[in-house]
Amino acid sequence: MAVTGRPIRIFRRGVRRYRVLDRLSFDRYEVTLNGDETYTADLTTRIGGVELSAPIYIGDMSFGALSGVPNVVVAEVADELNLVAGIGEGGLHPEVGRHRRIFIQWASARFGIDIDVLMRGLGIVIKIGQGAKPGIGGHLPGSKVTKLISTVRRIPVGVDALSPAPHHDIYSIEDLKQRIDALKEATGKPVLVKIAATNYTPYIVVGIARMGADGVIIDGHGAGTGAAPQVVKDNVGIPIELAVASADRMLRREGLRDGFTVIASGRVSSADDAAKVIALGADAVALGTSVLISMGCVMARTCHTGNCPAGITSKLTEGSVLVDHELAKRGALNYLRAFQVELGLIVDKLGLGSVRELVGRRDLLRGSCIGGELAKILDVDDECDADPPPLKAGGSVWTPDYSIYASQLAKKGDVVITSMGSTGPPEVEPPKRLIDWLRLDGAQVTKPSIDPYREDIDTSVYLAGGRLTMSSPIIIRPPREWGAEQLERAKFVAHLMDIAIDLYGLPNPTGRHASRVMWDRPLRGMAALVTNPSYLGGKLTPETDAPVYVRLPPLKDPISHVKQYLNLVSGIIIDDELGGETDLEVSLVNADLGLRRLGVRYRVDVVAHMSALRSSGDVVKLAALGADAVEVSSILSKAIVPGGFEDKLINIVNGLKREVAQLLGAAGVYTYYSTVVGNRELLRALDPRVKELLRVKVAGEW
Repeated sequence: MAVTGRPIRIFRRGVRRYRVLDRLSFDRYEVTLNGDETYTADLTTRIGGVELSAPIYIGDMSFGALSGVPNVVVAEVADELNLVAGIGEGGLHPEVGRHRRIFIQWASARFGIDIDVLMRGLGIVIKIGQGAKPGIGGHLPGSKVTKLISTVRRIPVGVDALSPAPHHDIYSIEDLKQRIDALKEATGKPVLVKIAATNYTPYIVVGIARMGADGVIIDGHGAGTGAAPQVVKDNVGIPIELAVASADRMLRREGLRDGFTVIASGRVSSADDAAKVIALGADAVALGTSVLISMGCVMARTCHTGNCPAGITSKLTEGSVLVDHELAKRGALNYLRAFQVELGLIVDKLGLGSVRELVGRRDLLRGSCIGGELAKILDVDDECDADPPPLKAGGSVWTPDYSIYASQLAKKGDVVITSMGSTGPPEVEPPKRLIDWLRLDGAQVTKPSIDPYREDIDTSVYLAGGRLTMSSPIIIRPPREWGAEQLERAKFVAHLMDIAIDLYGLPNPTGRHASRVMWDRPLRGMAALVTNPSYLGGKLTPETDAPVYVRLPPLKDPISHVKQYLNLVSGIIIDDELGGETDLEVSLVNADLGLRRLGVRYRVDVVAHMSALRSSGDVVKLAALGADAVEVSSILSKAIVPGGFEDKLINIVNGLKREVAQLLGAAGVYTYYSTVVGNRELLRALDPRVKELLRVKVAGEW
């Protein structure tokens, strides 16, 4: 489309079997187009009183994240096609400022924003959140903050631009109203609010409407970004289709839908996607990544480094590759014109006179094996003539992306930053585990997120009634191939980092650092003695010196196997390396609930070992399902290669801890131990079958 400017097809069947939007259709056969078709439908749309030729908002990409030429191209294209474009949170590029059809973004750091800049656009967007990183602020690496970027953003050269996670003058919906009113009073322009799609999106959107905003941009999971923590990008937020449908339904229920604009953003790249989210309740769609691709982006995903082979996101230094202005503009114009033709043809084929008549027409959509709960949320009929996709597709969790993630964690010992949209499960990467169907919450407006770069987040854990304290919920589980020297070094790292090490199935070369060692043989001053149920029958007494833990395989009812010994033990370790009769996640939830029913949950710990654990996102999800602490093993085998063993192990532990803090902050959580453990309300499932297994609400559920 970018090359020819001609439409290609409409009513395309979904290509990703695990993506909900791809399992929705208009119950029409796919139509391959000749490229010379025309449409009669009226595509004009209004956003906050601003008329557009089509329901397209070219979405908020900042100067800094982009290299300047693409920013100018976006503004020019918006002018020529009578659309609108958001400038992002990087301030106003001088050339972009010459164009009128732009919306100025008012984000938490307010880089380069003053009243003169606010007056330059047709409207204002208060950015509360974005789909690629709900609950955290924008991030422009210091390597990309060159002199021109420094001037526009009004920040020092070479310093990371880290926007605060929350607006520090917006901690409630009432605060948001004050900002909306103040911006309207100062500028006389329409004000939209941009949020990420998260657990409480319908309530947040209703609040935004009640507070007098002209509309909302809902940015779904998978949206693009110039830089974001990989674990936040892959694990936080929900798909745009579920967020839009639930928000639209609640707005209508509250009588707030008329005159209030809903813009859907995040993984919307085709006219078919656009038509479906409009039918689910959006007035318009935001396009970002697809526009960059039309300019020449090759998805190298090096945006955060500034080394973009296409020159789209290059840092502005001598010798950098920069995209050709005319080439980029021609591609973007071609793509957007063809996009409009395809959308117009879809509206025609549906028998409607205008795209405005398509808004909220969920009755035109059909689901394909999406399940009753999702069908209810989307308010569509569901048809299923075959088995739904399996919950676990099989295969290794160590995709190229996560192999790189593990090596970066071992190299840097810090939060791993990547760019572009999420490639994680289940929408892109097929799910391998039940936790791949879970998403964490991101805090916005109704509760503030917490900024781990500026505020302390407590990740500490207290096991065995406080006898074993740890600085984070991470327990080292050494791979079987580690030798005596590596085990000794790993014990030292556990001691240094104030965590524990489980030597299951391994020798303990010396008695050093015993206070951090969990082992199956008694050791003076050890952290914990770990045994199995058969050993408990009369062989242990309450006077056993060290805390005692029982190792179990994943069982459907694990507590029934140790119930008679609960007064003798400090906790259980559910270990999927032992086999078992169910998924570890299911056993973990049942253990947590079983102990709560017995009234002993707060004195009996639950530790989980998932052999396929690959990131801090997995750690926090397992904690929310019920784990007090989590043993990590496979990431150690993946990331620690010969050379610098001790430093790499320290880096992995430190990096995981920092990422756990990042995820907690995004969810608005100050303390891990008192808030996260067993708090399944922090989670949402993307499939109703997972809801039944793990007792977690479905994304979009009120």
